[in-house]
Amino acid sequence: MNTKEEILEILQDMHPEVDDFESIAELVHGGTLDSLNIVMLIAELSDRFDIEIPPQEVSYENFDTVAGLVAMVERLQEN
Repeated sequence: MNTKEEILEILQDMHPEVDDFESIAELVHGGTLDSLNIVMLIAELSDRFDIEIPPQEVSYENFDTVAGLVAMVERLQEN
């Protein structure tokens, strides 16, 4: 399973009622993810990908789209 597939799996577990996360242009701004979801997502991404997500990475740019999440995780894995 690649990074994107794993992130989609995590999101699907959090919100099984959502059919296609990739079609949502604004996960946070659009209300799909709230602050509690973001905290849970940070914990799950940290565990699943063995990364540390520093506070400065918690931004709309990184959390508002699936592509942003994938880019952030892959960037943090490189460090």
